[in-house]
This record gives sequence, structure tokens and C-alpha cells, in this order.
Amino acid sequence: MKISNILYILGFASILVSASNYLKGKSADGKEEAVKERDGLFVGHWAPTFFILGKVAEDRKM
Repeated sequence: MKISNILYILGFASILVSASNYLKGKSADGKEEAVKERDGLFVGHWAPTFFILGKVAEDRKM
């Protein structure tokens, strides 16, 4: 499997993990839920990085 494909998969996985954590944190007002919500937002910032690195790896192969 190519490294670019792995990076693209990680990008999509980070979107799913981000959405999951964010939505789990929205359900209640407790401190633990607020941490999950912030973690979801933090992980959501990883996706563009993985996609850019995947594109760079793909372009280097050509």
C-alpha cells in the first residue's frame, strides 16, 4: 500500500474520530464532556495535514 493512500485514510479517519468526539461532548454539561468536545475540535485539525502530506507523497512518486 502506498504511503499517500495511508495518509488519505488517516485524514478521513481523523474526520470520523473528530466528529465522534465532538458529538459525544455535546450531549451533557459535565467537565469530561467538554474535554471530549475540545479533543474533537483538536483532532479535526489533523485532517488537512494528512491530506496535504498525502498529496505531496503522491506528487513525489510521479
